[in-house]
Amino acid sequence: MNLKVLAILLAVLLYPSSVHGFSMFRGGWCLCRSSTVNSVYIANIKKVSIFFPSGSCNKIEIIITLKEGMGQICLNPESKQAKLILK
Repeated sequence: MNLKVLAILLAVLLYPSSVHGFSMFRGGWCLCRSSTVNSVYIANIKKVSIFFPSGSCNKIEIIITLKEGMGQICLNPESKQAKLILK
């Protein structure tokens, strides 16, 4: 088989898999999956982390770390409290 024909055949076979793989990453690696809260009691907040849209996630994410080992929760970026935090 000719080397040119082999290279073209290989490119044709690999192109669909690479295009499909790139579409998988668009907006798919967000930290906050689905459950978000609209407000958090301010006395329980230890730390606020804000992640702006990027190549891996196309939305704003606000992650609240709670005091005393109570874990982390995601704050709805459209809520009143989130808008105050972003301001």
